[in-house]
Amino acid sequence: MRVPAEQATSTAAAPSPTHGTTGSSTVSTNGSQPKPKPKHSSSKPLKSVKKSMKHAASLLIPSDHDYRWEELQEIEKRRRAILQNVEEPTWKVLLHWDGTVLRILAWNPLLWITMATYVCVRLFARDLIPEYMGQMTSDSMTVLGGFLSFFLVFYVNQNHKRFFGLYSDSMACKGRIFDVATLAVNTLPFQQAHRLVRYMNAAHAAGYVGLSEIYPSKSYFKHINQHLGLLTEEEQARLNDINLDMGGSCNREIIVWCIREIQTARAKGLLDPELANQFREQILKLRASLGKPYDAKDLPIPFFYVHFICLLTTLYLPLFAVTSAMEAGTGEETHWSAGIIKGLVVLLQAIFVIGLRVLGQKMSDPYGDDLIDLSVMYYVHFTWTHSNRILKSHFPEEASTLVETDLVEQRPESVGKAWEPQKETQQSTTGTATATDHHSVFTTSTDSSNICSRIIRNPQIKSFV
Repeated sequence: MRVPAEQATSTAAAPSPTHGTTGSSTVSTNGSQPKPKPKHSSSKPLKSVKKSMKHAASLLIPSDHDYRWEELQEIEKRRRAILQNVEEPTWKVLLHWDGTVLRILAWNPLLWITMATYVCVRLFARDLIPEYMGQMTSDSMTVLGGFLSFFLVFYVNQNHKRFFGLYSDSMACKGRIFDVATLAVNTLPFQQAHRLVRYMNAAHAAGYVGLSEIYPSKSYFKHINQHLGLLTEEEQARLNDINLDMGGSCNREIIVWCIREIQTARAKGLLDPELANQFREQILKLRASLGKPYDAKDLPIPFFYVHFICLLTTLYLPLFAVTSAMEAGTGEETHWSAGIIKGLVVLLQAIFVIGLRVLGQKMSDPYGDDLIDLSVMYYVHFTWTHSNRILKSHFPEEASTLVETDLVEQRPESVGKAWEPQKETQQSTTGTATATDHHSVFTTSTDSSNICSRIIRNPQIKSFV
């Protein structure tokens, strides 16, 4: 018979009255329960230390992992919040931490090496460094700093153009989908219009999956598809066969589906040739806009240039720290005030050089996980929302001459005296209206309440009865 786990545990823990022992536990003579051995508590501090070390390592060395949906949403939320900080006053801007260079500088080894070099030289400046070393000119460092500044500014400028060029491509995708939705809601039945716009939104969302590892299909596209209803199970199965995470084949496949929808509508007589060509043009422009980020990914800033910038900054900053420390005074000319001022100059120079280099690197890939990168999830959701709102547009009533005329007469703002119609007063004494101009044209507008006579003065128009 198998004893239950709880019963077996209680049986094993109970002391034996005959022998006085159970296992290694000893029962006291007065019948009290044995005191359990104290457990080693050293494992908990060890686990906490390991956890802290892992957290610090994750800050210093970012690990490649599949981003969860919750992580992506949190990153997107912080990005949208940072965009609102641009218009804040200077003092408030300086108090921020997220999305600033301070977050990078705090963990940058080159900054700390530069400042440590400066401090070490200043510690030995009075006793170990001859006085003539402090009188050496630093013209060569000035020239090197000028050349380095030129390379850094050029590097940032190239990445700046790259960043906003890719942003324009993302906005172009949104514009093409809006254009197709506007044409479709006026020319196609709802089921064809909805399917076409659904495919274009699916291509838009799938375009970012193969572009970056930050947006994997298992988390990003899976949840986007579930929330927005972009694809059916059969259509999703087709994309799984192609493999969403491998390049842009999937979004190009969906573009083919969009073109096929236009061909089907043309064959059914729903579209005339000119309108069908307009649809095809917008769909192919979407494909071109989705393809440009892949072109940029295939040709980043040349590695030779990036390596050259990194090498120059790594060699320049420690050398600049040494020369600045000696310029602050050596031997009997050592003064603490000069050392502090020079130290601040070294710190500012390090922030300038490292900040420009990091800024260029951050802007080189706008589809990553940095807080300054493009808000991909926001773009996809915004485009889907507003394209479907276009499909649900409510059309006003047909145009009415009476309504349009009344709106013109009731508006307080005039377009100009020369463009306003001139009104003739009716003479009620004879009961008839007398024309005073040979070229005047009388038109009568009648409704249920009154009859209003208007005169259109135009010599080119004849009178109509």
